[in-house]
Parts: sequence; structure tokens; C-alpha cells
Amino acid sequence: MRYKNRIKNIPKDLRPREKLQRLGAQNLADEELLAIILGSGTKDKDVITLSKELIEVGWKNLESMELSELTKVKGLGKVKAIQLKALIELSKRIVHPDRRKKISSPQDVYELVKDMFSEYKESLVCLYLDLGNRVVHIETVAVGTLNRVFSQPRDILKPAVECSAYGIIMVHNHPQGILVPSEEDIAFTRRVRDACELLGFELLDHLILNGEGFISLRETGKLD
Repeated sequence: MRYKNRIKNIPKDLRPREKLQRLGAQNLADEELLAIILGSGTKDKDVITLSKELIEVGWKNLESMELSELTKVKGLGKVKAIQLKALIELSKRIVHPDRRKKISSPQDVYELVKDMFSEYKESLVCLYLDLGNRVVHIETVAVGTLNRVFSQPRDILKPAVECSAYGIIMVHNHPQGILVPSEEDIAFTRRVRDACELLGFELLDHLILNGEGFISLRETGKLD
């Protein structure tokens, strides 16, 4: 037998909204917070039960589900599915406030990612941008050794497909401090550019940086 914790059957001071007012949001369970956001359940499923079932699916899974998939969850419906997607997106923007930052220049890229790199290992980080040049995703694609990092174009393009990006900016560091692209750097950049063109993306730039500054392969003509 499944016990139903309908809101009307819960003592008033233990209902989610009243608990939040009395104890603060930090003292509510995930399903109680979600129940407040969703507001109500359906004729067959109260909001607490619905919230518990959604959380059991897992936030990562809910994030990856399309709206059409969410509307198939019994008791959710189109309106609540939209509310849930909006909640997930808003929470990501709160945690990563730079995620929607507009990129207007290589300097903007440098300021955004310069603290993501180790002084001891080469790393490759990619920024994924929408049509308005706003960052929709940032991902560390590969971490290598002191003087080399290895990746394939598919490692860069897969996140672009997943986040429906338009443009891609690659950034990697030279821990030894030399701001000069190697022939290998240039060849790899052009391979990625060609792969982007085949799949409908645009490789906007490739930056190489160290602790003191950066160079842009776009500005130096190495992407032509």
C-alpha cells in the first residue's frame, strides 16, 4: 500500500510553504522545494508525490530530457514541464553566472577562462556560444602534460551538438610560458575548423594563453 501525503492531510505548520516561512528554505527537502515551485498536483497525484517521483528520476536526467519527454511523465503536463525546465535552467545560471556572458573579443574570452588552467599541465577548454555570442556552455575537453595536450575534433564537437551551440572558441595554455602556436597547434585548429564547417558550426577562434596574456589565432591570421 502506498501512503499518499496530500497537502490537505499534512498539518498546516508542516506544509512546504509554511515550513519555508518558519524554518527557511535551507531546511526543506528537495521534494518540498519543488512542490512549492510546481504549486499543485493533479486529480490523481498530489504535488508532494509528483515532486518525489521527479526527484527520483534525478536532476541530471531531468536536465537532459526534452520538453516532449517531460510531458509524458504522468501528472506533469505541459505547463509543469515548462516550469521544471525553467527552474533547471535558472539554477544553472545562478551557479554559473558567466554562462550567459556575451563574448565580444578575445580579451573577454581570456578574462572568463584564465583561472581554469593549471600552471603545470596543458589543458584544452572550449566555449560554446549561441547566435548572439553568449556563452551557453564551457567544458574542459582535455588535460595533458607539461607541453602537450591531445584531443580529437569529435571531443570538441560532441558538446556543441548537445548544447545546440552555434560557435566554438578553443582555448589552451602553454605552461612553459611561450605564446607561440606550434605547427601542431595550427594544424589541429584547421582540422577542427573543417570539421565544424561540415557539421554547421563555426570555429570562432583559438586562443593560447599563459599567466601573462594570450594570442588569438584568428587575429594573427592562423585560422585563414
